[in-house]
Amino acid sequence: MYIVTTCLRPTDEVLYRAQTHATSYNMKFIERRKHSIEELKKRHRQDVLVFDKRRVEFTPLQSKEPFFFHPSSSVFRVKQLSRGGTDPLIDALQAIPGDRILDCTLGLGSDSIVMSHAVGSTGKVIGLESQFITAQLVREGMSVWIEKDEQINEAMRRIEVVHTNSLEYLKTCAENSFDCIYFDPMFEKTISESVHLNPLRSIADTSPLSQELMVEANRVAKKRIVLKAHFESDAFKHYGFTQVKRKTSKFHYGYIDLESKTI
Repeated sequence: MYIVTTCLRPTDEVLYRAQTHATSYNMKFIERRKHSIEELKKRHRQDVLVFDKRRVEFTPLQSKEPFFFHPSSSVFRVKQLSRGGTDPLIDALQAIPGDRILDCTLGLGSDSIVMSHAVGSTGKVIGLESQFITAQLVREGMSVWIEKDEQINEAMRRIEVVHTNSLEYLKTCAENSFDCIYFDPMFEKTISESVHLNPLRSIADTSPLSQELMVEANRVAKKRIVLKAHFESDAFKHYGFTQVKRKTSKFHYGYIDLESKTI
């Protein structure tokens, strides 16, 4: 549970969004007035969700560091693709315009934005997030964040965010209903350089892959299943992924080509 409030000078639209969110999820809405976030936390003894004009911030009760959606690395990755360059994730997926992609581990949504750009307006990206607050922040954030590059804004707006467990969702999907399925189990090994992810560590879902999950993914995906993991992860070999080694990165991608491989 958390309380919902706004920035210090909310517009009517910001106020409406905050109150609507609080009502929809049965959370308490508190008028901001001139109170600081620390004052609100101290008074209500709860986490605080703050609606602003261009973003939504979540500040846990025991932390002063807010967590909010930001397109992050997707910005320069989309620009790279727009200039005719490549992206290792898109290469691993072999994604093309019109593809339907299921991101089973949405997180902050950076990879989903790149995938959404790659599949274009004729394609579809659905991002699954098992943590409620993360799903809410990314859904709200993608709807209001504005970048100078309109291609990024369009890619964000097209993504469908679903708060759910990936295994349960896959069980509801028809056979071959997605072209590609993507997994990025977070923080399998802590990467010290990822300082901007610190606020997420306390609420991230670190559930590993499972055989049942992979069987369902194999049933639902038509073209490829792609995994992003630490280069030392045993998941690549254990689940039959072809590991794409990257000398300059601690994370590697692996893929299962469903035309030639089985789990």
